[in-house]
Amino acid sequence: MTVTTQIQTESDLTNSSLGQIDRQIIVILDFGSQYSELIARRIRETQVYSEVISYRTTAEQLKAIDPKGIILSGGPSSVYDEKAPQCDPEIWNLGIPVLGVCYGMQLMVKQLGGIVERAKLAEYGKASLSIDDPTDLLTNVEDGATMWMSHGDSCTELPQGFEILAHTENTPSAAVAHHEKSLYGVQFHPEVVHSIGGIALIRNFVYHICECEPTWTTATFVDESIREIRSQVGDKRVLLALSGGVDSSTLAFLLHKAIGDKLTCMFIDQGFMRKQEPERLVKLFKEEFHIDVEYVNARERFLAQIEGITDPEVKRKRIGHEFINVFEEESKRLGPFDYLAQGTLYPDVIESADTNADPKDGDRVAVKIKSHHNVGGLPKDLRFKLIEPLRKLFK
Repeated sequence: MTVTTQIQTESDLTNSSLGQIDRQIIVILDFGSQYSELIARRIRETQVYSEVISYRTTAEQLKAIDPKGIILSGGPSSVYDEKAPQCDPEIWNLGIPVLGVCYGMQLMVKQLGGIVERAKLAEYGKASLSIDDPTDLLTNVEDGATMWMSHGDSCTELPQGFEILAHTENTPSAAVAHHEKSLYGVQFHPEVVHSIGGIALIRNFVYHICECEPTWTTATFVDESIREIRSQVGDKRVLLALSGGVDSSTLAFLLHKAIGDKLTCMFIDQGFMRKQEPERLVKLFKEEFHIDVEYVNARERFLAQIEGITDPEVKRKRIGHEFINVFEEESKRLGPFDYLAQGTLYPDVIESADTNADPKDGDRVAVKIKSHHNVGGLPKDLRFKLIEPLRKLFK
């Protein structure tokens, strides 16, 4: 769906879905790393649920979430920068396993009394990992495995109780652990494809250290989503703008399974699809999937908007504005509706979020990439609430 407007969102009413479902979870505290989303993907590939949350999340809030493990992401800052992001130091006392990655490891070491200094030789790119302790975090990680480095600081003195698990030619403490407190740190990025053995390390943390079970599957997601949708919607009506793409089609199936005929799908034919494709799409949903679709033929309106226009950006904006106009008119004709369903995905949310910015000091750790078209809203007078069952999924 390609509209950009303002509506009330259910996420405005509940800041996070964390802790609302009885399931195991690994949380990633985001310090502005370009790889935070990738860490979440890697955890989910182990069939354990994970979410990226702000590094400002307090120990008390984490206790309420009750995660099986916490990962501190990397980040572009040095721990000695004036406005370097800091996590709540009480996190170390929660008794929850923690894995610090790159900046996350340096922050752990510094907050617990170790020393972090500017490295004599920064490491960027591939490095060979020499394993000193092959147990625990590094089980099944091959000695000499290639790992991806990206750091200018180095941990030169470890806090009391920590020991070195692995080193590289230029980094004496490339992996460290406080076994008694289940605190771990790696100076490399196990989540990236360049780190051979990185997936094994992540699995060790998830399965052996955090003691998670691989129970987060497609089937469990569908069951959870159906319960959540029914609880949220009740006997109210839901409107979905169906494009025929993967996101909106998946959402249509899920919503229909949850609420049946309380779902209305609207397909707006803009005249830009292939010959007979709109007709085949509507027929497929109605006859094969038994999902009712309201077909809106708006071809003439859209073609009139771009007649004589050659600038692609002007075309895009005109098409977008006309879509909003048609959608508003048709939703009023078919309504009233209480909810608007959108196929927003987790990357959309992360791209549009600025959860680490502090308006008091202008601090912007996680830069807002763009305002995603699915994380805006519709004209205020439509008074929809937003339902986004896919907003915690990667494609």
